[in-house]
Amino acid sequence: WPKGAKELVPKLKPIFASESVPSELVWLAEVESGFNPNARSPVGAAGLFQLMPATAKRFGLSKSWFGDARYQPEASARAAAKYLGILRKQFGDWRLALAAYNSGEGTVQKLLTKHKARSFDGIATHLPAETQMYVPKVEATVFRREGVQLAALKVPKPPVILSPRK
Repeated sequence: WPKGAKELVPKLKPIFASESVPSELVWLAEVESGFNPNARSPVGAAGLFQLMPATAKRFGLSKSWFGDARYQPEASARAAAKYLGILRKQFGDWRLALAAYNSGEGTVQKLLTKHKARSFDGIATHLPAETQMYVPKVEATVFRREGVQLAALKVPKPPVILSPRK
């Protein structure tokens, strides 16, 4: 496992599950940052899940004089899981959701519309080269670490919270 994964995966899987996203997708952090919570890309993405500033803000991560919440593993995992859940609902499957996570929702939606496609395979050759490689890399990583295909991932049910009896 990559350095940091042994400590972080058990902490982050429940966060993904609590957001109704398969916990196996925590391995996205291996592809995005190699499980380095301090990773930063040249285009401004940061943290384990390489969130862009606007995406981080959209999901409640603050950036202030005392720090950037994208560098906090639990906070960035919650934001990434929320975003993935929204993308999955929007596009209908995990491969398209991952393509949108990497290249942007607008890019994926425009290509689906332009090419009258409904699947990743229908637009894959039209996506940016990075995204064409990114989705299979995430698929391979999840399969290697968890032994499961993306198509077989089950969306966990949200936990039931019981009210105390009066």
